[in-house]
Amino acid sequence: MTLRRIHYAFWLMALLGVVGMTQVFAAKKGDNLVQNNDFEDRGVLPWTLWVEDAGAGVAANLLVDKKEQIKGNQSLLIEIKKGGKNNKRIELHQRHFVLKKGQKLTYAMWAKAEDVRPAKMIANHRQAPWTAYGSKNITIQKEWEEFWTTVEMTADDNLVGIYVELRDSIKGDVWFDNFRLYEGDYEPDEELGKKNLAVDAQGKLATAWGQLKK
Repeated sequence: MTLRRIHYAFWLMALLGVVGMTQVFAAKKGDNLVQNNDFEDRGVLPWTLWVEDAGAGVAANLLVDKKEQIKGNQSLLIEIKKGGKNNKRIELHQRHFVLKKGQKLTYAMWAKAEDVRPAKMIANHRQAPWTAYGSKNITIQKEWEEFWTTVEMTADDNLVGIYVELRDSIKGDVWFDNFRLYEGDYEPDEELGKKNLAVDAQGKLATAWGQLKK
């Protein structure tokens, strides 16, 4: 190989390397880190359900519902078949995410419920001392609504989880769809951002964005 060809090959490889690195770094910003975020192809995994008072007879099921959705063709359904009297936790989990100190992320989701119910969305370290990086008390309504909270990383952490906390004292169905965890401030979903209003069965206008103006 001549010296000119060697130089050409060197600079071509260097250019490809720079382009490759740019693509890798660009892909991280704004990427949705949640696996199976819309429940279209993979059943419920890797989502898991934890019932604090299962020993007391509380019954809750986790499954995909093909009749309800805000995006795509199906959603995730938690059926609380038998509630409890102890107001214990029923939690929907996904873990583990590897996040870095100084990162600012948004954790967002859509939800609706058979009956209006309080809930809490949390991002935290999934073992003691259970450091919380972001949390928000919400009220899930009978119409689809989006909720989100800011996640601010105060340490490097490879055991971060996101979850939704319900209470067993209210039985009934709760649906979830289009989970997102991404670096940066809140931004509407490109598709769902166009659906800014929904009409309930009584013809009353309900804000589909919910938290957007807060």
